[in-house]
Amino acid sequence: MRYDCSVIIVLLFFQVVVHAQVDTAKLQEVSTIPDKVYLKSYLIDSRDILISPFRWNTFQWIGTTAVVGTTVFLFTQDAQIQKIFQQNQTPFLTDFSNYFLEPWGSGVYTIPALGILYGCGFLFGNDKAKATALKGLEAFVLAAISAQIIKQITHRHRPSQDEPPNPNFWEGPFAPITYASFPSGHSAVVFAVAAVLGSAYKETIWVPILCYSIAGLTALSRIYDNEHWASDVLLGSALGFAIGKTIYRNGFGKLKVVPFSPTGMGVTLIYKL
Repeated sequence: MRYDCSVIIVLLFFQVVVHAQVDTAKLQEVSTIPDKVYLKSYLIDSRDILISPFRWNTFQWIGTTAVVGTTVFLFTQDAQIQKIFQQNQTPFLTDFSNYFLEPWGSGVYTIPALGILYGCGFLFGNDKAKATALKGLEAFVLAAISAQIIKQITHRHRPSQDEPPNPNFWEGPFAPITYASFPSGHSAVVFAVAAVLGSAYKETIWVPILCYSIAGLTALSRIYDNEHWASDVLLGSALGFAIGKTIYRNGFGKLKVVPFSPTGMGVTLIYKL
């Protein structure tokens, strides 16, 4: 049943794979097969993710400050938000969360979906689809690792681990690994993949709408399922979004095509260092 859902959703990508115009210039810097260049990109992108705060512009610092500030505010409201979600549960919403939303964050749907996208790109000879699928997988992996590192430093209790639930239980870096609420890993990985797919196919408007809708609902389901606090979900979502955008820009955003040439007819390729 779970794999059926992923197949139904990803079959919609056939339209994108078949009809999307491929910018071959941009794909010169992106692997379409899992080769050494692709694996090396994991290291390069990890480095850029780590040092990205040193490169942020004013707008990015304002956005980061807003996210941190909202996370702190939600921390003061975590207990109340958790009660509201738990008091408004229904059998339909529970099934919808368990069988449709949660698997996107765990990878049960996401990894096969990326595999189908890659397969469609291979079948139809579409390099953009293959490159996007590989970058989506990279975003999933790096977001999962990043979230896990923070989890093991903070060791916050999940709302389901105490009775009554207490959002103020933080054990620190030497606690058992079972305390891993902050941030939400499901939210991080699903937003990371959504950022890559939504950016790659932003011209096809329903793709980013679909990707971010699934990501947002999946993130909210973690509160509904009593697995995370609201502040966990917000920071995890922001973390994943930032990672996905960084990976997309590194892979697809370095080369630009200018439709003229200083020597006459032709085009100019501009590479961003």
